[in-house]
Amino acid sequence: MTAQLHVPVSVVSPPAVGGAEAYAALAWIEEFVRLARCAIEEEDDEALRRRYEDEVLRRAAFLRAAGLFDIVRIDHPGLRAMVDDAAR
Repeated sequence: MTAQLHVPVSVVSPPAVGGAEAYAALAWIEEFVRLARCAIEEEDDEALRRRYEDEVLRRAAFLRAAGLFDIVRIDHPGLRAMVDDAAR
């Protein structure tokens, strides 16, 4: 006799996201990643790096409110610390 695995099924359906909303959400995440990479890689121009960081933190506040950082962890230690510190 084979044991059967019973996986609980959620009774709450996730909200339906249409094409436009999905693309808008993806665009926010892509822009956050692009700016974060620019901030990390910028070594020569301190003012430019700070502008990138300011934009990263501005977007991070919205992404945090949407719950992204509840399920996704920033791997870069410096960037993670910067985003975490801004949330406090």
